[in-house]
Amino acid sequence: MSTTVVDVPNDSVVAPSASLQRPARMRSLLVPAAAAAAIVAAPLTAQPGIPRTSTPAPEAEVYLVPLTVRGDTTRIGVPANLTRRAGYDNQPAFAADSRSVFYTSNRGDGHTDIYRLDLSTGLSLPVRRTAPESEYSAMPTTDGKAITVIRVEADSTQRLWQLPLDGSEARVLFPDVKPVGYFAQPNDSTWALFVLGTPATLQLAHHGRGTGEVLARDIGRSLHRIPGTNAVSFVQKGSTPWRVMRLDPNSRQITPLVELPTGSEDVAWLDSTTLLVGQDTRLLKWTRGSGAAVSTWQSLGDVGFAHLHRISRLAVSGNRQWLAMVAEATPRAASAASRAAAATYVDRIDAASVRRGIGILAADSMEGRFTGSRGMERAARYLEGAYKAAGLVPAGDSGTYRQHIPLRKAEGPNQVAGRERPAPVESWAQWNALPPDQRLRTQNIAGMIVGSDPVLRDEVVLVTAHYDHIGMRAPVDGDSINNGADDDASGNIALIEIAKALRSGPRPKRTILFVAITGEEVGGFGTQWYLRHPLKPLDKTVVDLNIEMIGNADSLAGGKGKAWLTGYERSTLGDLLADNGIPLVPDPRPGQSFFTRSDNAAFARIGIPAHSLSSYNLITPYHSPKDEPSVIDVEHMTQVIAATARAVRLLADGDKPVWHPGGQPEARRR
Repeated sequence: MSTTVVDVPNDSVVAPSASLQRPARMRSLLVPAAAAAAIVAAPLTAQPGIPRTSTPAPEAEVYLVPLTVRGDTTRIGVPANLTRRAGYDNQPAFAADSRSVFYTSNRGDGHTDIYRLDLSTGLSLPVRRTAPESEYSAMPTTDGKAITVIRVEADSTQRLWQLPLDGSEARVLFPDVKPVGYFAQPNDSTWALFVLGTPATLQLAHHGRGTGEVLARDIGRSLHRIPGTNAVSFVQKGSTPWRVMRLDPNSRQITPLVELPTGSEDVAWLDSTTLLVGQDTRLLKWTRGSGAAVSTWQSLGDVGFAHLHRISRLAVSGNRQWLAMVAEATPRAASAASRAAAATYVDRIDAASVRRGIGILAADSMEGRFTGSRGMERAARYLEGAYKAAGLVPAGDSGTYRQHIPLRKAEGPNQVAGRERPAPVESWAQWNALPPDQRLRTQNIAGMIVGSDPVLRDEVVLVTAHYDHIGMRAPVDGDSINNGADDDASGNIALIEIAKALRSGPRPKRTILFVAITGEEVGGFGTQWYLRHPLKPLDKTVVDLNIEMIGNADSLAGGKGKAWLTGYERSTLGDLLADNGIPLVPDPRPGQSFFTRSDNAAFARIGIPAHSLSSYNLITPYHSPKDEPSVIDVEHMTQVIAATARAVRLLADGDKPVWHPGGQPEARRR
């Protein structure tokens, strides 16, 4: 007669505190498998399309949390809401390559499908539409070719299915095991199943066998393979506190791991020894010790500031860079609008001026504005003249608009054969020591509007855009000039038009410093020099709003006239602007890491709330001779500039943005 091991709590154990808990001693009982199976009640009934599990939160959202894991240290970033819509979005799981997230979604028609959100493109599409069936709890196969799901079939049967991602025929894995609620796969041939009943049971099922083997009863929904092992974890209910257990599917041995914090049910494994759990607004970590040295739950941080609570399901990406979690969004009080007259002033932006400016700065005569080139010098002269015409006060060296920067010639990869590239020089003294034929120079272009408020005018709102591009390279269809109309002539024309608008309206309270930055495309030389030689004190700089590629509309931002903000969730800046009518949404493509790919990142690393405003859509030409003035949607760009001008007014007159906990990026490690 076969036997099954079921662990039950020692009756003498006293429940620990809610936040820091140690696993109590447990004793194991050998229970005959037949007897264990007898405890399962008759199957439950279900309505079509609704799984027979716990009641879902109707407004559940899927959030993405950056993870930083170094040795024994784990840090969490700021949660970003991936789904942002009314309705049911739940049960996230990462694709095998960590580049997309599968999740369960009901779009209000009573039918539930599995959606796949690509973190790089921002597109969220159903894997396949299967009405009248509904699917839940997707888990990708290790080869990435299929997902395993719980399917609620047309007759309400609830079983484990596998859906190939190429659209080929789906198949049921265990026809006679039902109703299945959740699952984990410890190895290629074995499955651990949460089978509904009164109570729910943990069953092992094997390919080629028709039935499941009952190993435990009264279990929770959080069922997972433990990374790097063939073991499975599950949550044992039935007494307080609930406990995370480990099942060895080969020996059938079940052993206790740790008691769950009060109110928590769902866990995820970070690695083979580390568990994560949510407790309302907090994320906690537990690391398995050796022998009696078992650690307590440690707080990773409270993320309630992100306007969420009731954290539930969790999933960790295979590369351990992301945590997906489900939580309920909480109502957020809108940021107060500025009462200053400037906050209601309507800035007029001339579309003809925008078109004319793009045509000049991205003209062939600028030769792609490569840092240190003659085309870059032409662009600098144009910007100087435009800043002067806009009425900006020179903010560069010696009463000019130029902040001069020393460079040297170097050879480097990714260049046309024999072509030189610029490299940084630490000081003008070093530059003077170079042979004359090895010297290069470039410049940031800076102008300002001096603030009007006696108290606030020493504070600085920095508005930036890089004006360099990648120059001339191998021809494409006979054209070798990379004009950089969208990248980032569009941002620089925005600086000019915003300066003109702000100069013609009420004078801002804080000083606004406009800087056209050089060297972004070749290593951020212009920003690095500015940070070592700031034109205005860095400790008085309250924000950097960087404008990057606004020449075309992005449907994921809402279309024409709308933009997105990199790192929106990291600080109060995004909500501050959006609450005051600026048509701005969070960056819809977190997998692209746009927040760290422009000049704002360097300012952010030293503590200044710094973000890039963009509407780049991944479709229009990028780093190509096709990025010419003719591809610019001038109407859209004009609308974005007008909205950004109002944003700059709000920043100059209103509250200062601040970082959310964990929002400021780490300084670069030397």
